[in-house]
Amino acid sequence: MKTAVIQTRVDAELKKQSEKLLSSIGLDMTSAIRLFLTQVVNQRKIPFEPSAPEEVFNDETLEAAQEAKEIASGREKAERYSNVNEMMNSILEVAEDEPAYKK
Repeated sequence: MKTAVIQTRVDAELKKQSEKLLSSIGLDMTSAIRLFLTQVVNQRKIPFEPSAPEEVFNDETLEAAQEAKEIASGREKAERYSNVNEMMNSILEVAEDEPAYKK
């Protein structure tokens, strides 16, 4: 397969934020751009409806995504439970410690 180079200039902060988000979901910039262009060709249109951001991922969400990535890769061990009740009790214990979950 013959390849071609694409160069573009973007705001440094946009690049930094994009790389951080893409990394959290297991993509690099090149793969994301290739994915976008593939979908442009497949769908014969921009593959999404442009819109203003409603919510930006916070650091806690990005850290959780990174933790999930570490667990999925085997670099970090996942917590294990012997049954559903044990898991639910663990979740409830965590929720009790979080102010956001208190009524």
